[in-house]
Amino acid sequence: MNCSAVLVVARPGRLDAAAEAVAQVEGVFVHQRDEDHDRLICTIEAETEREEVARFNAVSRLEPVLDASLLSHYVGLDADE
Repeated sequence: MNCSAVLVVARPGRLDAAAEAVAQVEGVFVHQRDEDHDRLICTIEAETEREEVARFNAVSRLEPVLDASLLSHYVGLDADE
């Protein structure tokens, strides 16, 4: 399992739209909103690094998203490893 924390900056005044759009991306979860600065703290979860990168790229290309920045990345072992 791969898990990343991501800071998402919405276009000015588009925080609600960004939060809704980000939440529609599979494996991406919104955990905190900063209404004053149009920012979200999110996590991305995926089985493989390739899937995780694809989800990060999907978030960064969303129309209401101005920027997405990786804050941390964790690679854990599967329960059967």
